[in-house]
Amino acid sequence: PTKVPRPLRRHRRQSGTVRAQMGTSVVALRLSRALGSRPAASLAISATATVLLAVIALVAGNFSIAADNAGWYSRGTTLADRHVQLLRLFDWDWNDSEYSGCGPSISADCWAQEPRRLSEEKCKKTRGSDLTVIYRAKQSDADLLSPDLLRQVCELESEAIRVLRAGACQPPSSGCSAVRGGECLAPVSVVSLLRDSLGWELACADLAADPATVRLAEALGLVGYDYTADSPSTRTLAAVFPLVRDSALDFLLEVHHAGTLRLASANVDTAYGMWRRDDFRNAVTDEVLFSDMALVYGSLVVSLVCVLAYTRSLFLSVVGLLQVCFSFPLAFFCYSIVCRLDFFPFLNFLGLFVIMGIGVDDLFVVVDKWSQAARSLPPGSDVPTIAAVAGPDAALTMLLTSLTTAAAFFATAVVPVAPVRVFAIFMGFMVLADYLLCLTVTFSAVCLQHRWLQRAPSSRRARCLLSLLDFSRCSSRPPQEAAAPRARVLERLMSGPMHIAVHRGRFVLLALFFAALGLCVWQVANISPPSSTAVQLLPESHVVERYETWKQDFAEEDSSEMFVVWGLTPGDTGDHNNPELVTDLLADLDWDPSSREAQRWLLDFCNATASDPAAPRATDIGCPLRDMDDWLVDSAAAGQPRCGGASRLPVPPDAFHPCVEEYLSSEDRYSWYMGMRTYRGRLVALVASYKVVINFDSSYEQVRDTVDEWEGWMDTQNKGAPDGVRGGFFTSARVHWWDTNRSMLLGAYYSIGAALAVVFVVVLLATLNPLTTVYATVSVGTVLLLVIGTVLGVGWELGFLEGICFAILIGLSCDFVLHMAHAYTSADQPTRELKSRDALARMGPPVFAAAMTTLSTGLVMFGCTFVFFFQFGTILVLTMLYAILTSLFFFLPLTNAAGPTGRCCSLAPLSTKGRASGGADKEASTQQACAAEPEMGQIRQSL
Repeated sequence: PTKVPRPLRRHRRQSGTVRAQMGTSVVALRLSRALGSRPAASLAISATATVLLAVIALVAGNFSIAADNAGWYSRGTTLADRHVQLLRLFDWDWNDSEYSGCGPSISADCWAQEPRRLSEEKCKKTRGSDLTVIYRAKQSDADLLSPDLLRQVCELESEAIRVLRAGACQPPSSGCSAVRGGECLAPVSVVSLLRDSLGWELACADLAADPATVRLAEALGLVGYDYTADSPSTRTLAAVFPLVRDSALDFLLEVHHAGTLRLASANVDTAYGMWRRDDFRNAVTDEVLFSDMALVYGSLVVSLVCVLAYTRSLFLSVVGLLQVCFSFPLAFFCYSIVCRLDFFPFLNFLGLFVIMGIGVDDLFVVVDKWSQAARSLPPGSDVPTIAAVAGPDAALTMLLTSLTTAAAFFATAVVPVAPVRVFAIFMGFMVLADYLLCLTVTFSAVCLQHRWLQRAPSSRRARCLLSLLDFSRCSSRPPQEAAAPRARVLERLMSGPMHIAVHRGRFVLLALFFAALGLCVWQVANISPPSSTAVQLLPESHVVERYETWKQDFAEEDSSEMFVVWGLTPGDTGDHNNPELVTDLLADLDWDPSSREAQRWLLDFCNATASDPAAPRATDIGCPLRDMDDWLVDSAAAGQPRCGGASRLPVPPDAFHPCVEEYLSSEDRYSWYMGMRTYRGRLVALVASYKVVINFDSSYEQVRDTVDEWEGWMDTQNKGAPDGVRGGFFTSARVHWWDTNRSMLLGAYYSIGAALAVVFVVVLLATLNPLTTVYATVSVGTVLLLVIGTVLGVGWELGFLEGICFAILIGLSCDFVLHMAHAYTSADQPTRELKSRDALARMGPPVFAAAMTTLSTGLVMFGCTFVFFFQFGTILVLTMLYAILTSLFFFLPLTNAAGPTGRCCSLAPLSTKGRASGGADKEASTQQACAAEPEMGQIRQSL
């Protein structure tokens, strides 16, 4: 390591510009020279340490990817704390399947989104795993009960029956209709019901809709809710094919892959799925997800080709790719070993494709800084000297962007959704790990390659063998040994025609950008909440997505249940970063419903909520104490008094809890079904249920208004409640999902604000120039607004998946502008035009190459079927496009038009002695430094 003379140190203290160019610390220069002096050893040591930490992380951290969809609900918010207590009360596991299925709920919460099943006759009994085919008319005003369309439905059903096979279909019971030669139980459908009454030998053309049969089918949930007595027509019908439960999923996947159930006629389309379970949907979604991963892997190959084209070195390209890949296990080391985070969702794995763009940018910066340093020094300068110039400059340049990007990701960790939160933490660690690897592994590789090329023989054969290190070496004429390397074509293009265009057209470019920015601000200002809180994972044309959409035609008024809970305290004591670690049950210590006043108030609450005009619009479907009161009345009327002779509620306080036990133990009642939970002879929790007109596909505003209504109603009721029953709260799975969407959106807004704040602070500390800082912050904000405004303009809504994409966008939008801001500030030129030209020449090529590489990666994802991958690719492409356009055609025109020069707007401190000494003393001190060590003179001259 080089010892820096004292005069040069004093010169650094006096000159803020030289200090920024040569590095804020002597340590950076010494480390750079050390790496350049022993590049092979440095590369070997850093690579060994990297591999060792990676192995420790993957082995000791028990690396595994959670491929399921667990945890995609908010935790830690007020609404989330309420709902997890309800789930814990009834022993629901904290996983996604419990939300989507009809488990041991308080009442029939699943009928709001799935077909009704009101008949349990032996021949018409259906199971959740049965195959369901939905028929839907292509014309919105068509009627499937008309003779022609009913004939087409019958023919399609006959084709579906031919798909069934023995061993998969449910065998018929005695006296039940059968198909396929008696091997399979007949499907439960309108067609089968008509054949039961008219004869199974009847041809499809001879079938006609019988009103009595249609009403029976309606009771079975096989007719859409658009069918009414006043309007006896429907666009949608369903048929349920009974399957053997154990082999149902395998059979459905088999026929799905074969395509034998993709049925359609001239006027009728079909979709298929499972009757009341999500197993088939989840299996198909996972298949699409993993098949798309092959295409996503292809994007890495595209990135490698782009890196190869820019660096012109297979060696550096491979090292750069390894740098990006090894940042994954190093980040996992911090994630799992240091932070003790156990939950690793599939979303974290996508961080590889995010870090690809960031890592490629860092690689290009190192390569270009090295090339610029080699050209600035005298020809034949050794590797340590070049490293001393390039290392500190590259380290500081990458430090600014890495800190900003990592901080932007860490800020996204405020989102109270476990997969998004841990993804943000993991991405922050990946950015920092990539920065460290670029400073050690990649920089050592660049030093080693330069040394190999310097020592290479001059023969053409030897040069071509070394073309893996530098393609340009294999040329028709050997390069002159003493000649300095020429600037690259892209660098000459940036410093020449591009700079001229930017400088001459700066006011036109600014006008265009401000116009586009104003349009996007207007678009964002008029943003409307998402029209639905549902999450679409597959394209609308996919059979699984069609089935999920058409299934809503059997849902009654888009309704769901709202629960009012007493006896519990909202809270979540589990690990919010791990969906497998659920909360404890938190009891309301003030809960005591035994007093007569409390019993009477609870009894009246149900009636008031269902009938009071001031109450939210709801229908009472489950009031436990009212059912208990009816039981007492009926028992007394039958001459069988209960609870010590009580004829109705309220009962004496000391008899209340024993009376609840007696009520629940009579007639095989279950506490979880009746909305009551007892423990050691006491009623510890009470749950009432109401039907409300919201569902998973209800609009954001509709659910928000419903939540506000219930908040106001419960506050009013609790204030007037007697002691012991004042802690009631409302909750619902639909409300919880709405809270998740709201948390995602609020988290995205907060992350954007935090990212801009971090950009402001980092740029201000790096440049000590408020004007440059304002330009950079406005430019980063411009990138965000342009991307958001564009996707809103093409019809996107800020829904759940979009919130995830914007969380990724925030971390990618800062780099290019920060590179330009740092390059402009550190340029030692007298005018803003020359400073802008210097910034464009030095940072334009790596920024442009990194943008094109990452943009190419995003374009590959346009071929994916999975909606999230397509949206992720769209966000990636738009972010890179607007980031490069903003840095070149907005930030640089700003600096060309009104950029700071010299000491203008600078906060860099100057000592009194430094100001008094003037340029002569500075030059003298510099000459002393150069005389003390000639290499330092070369470094200073190059800067």
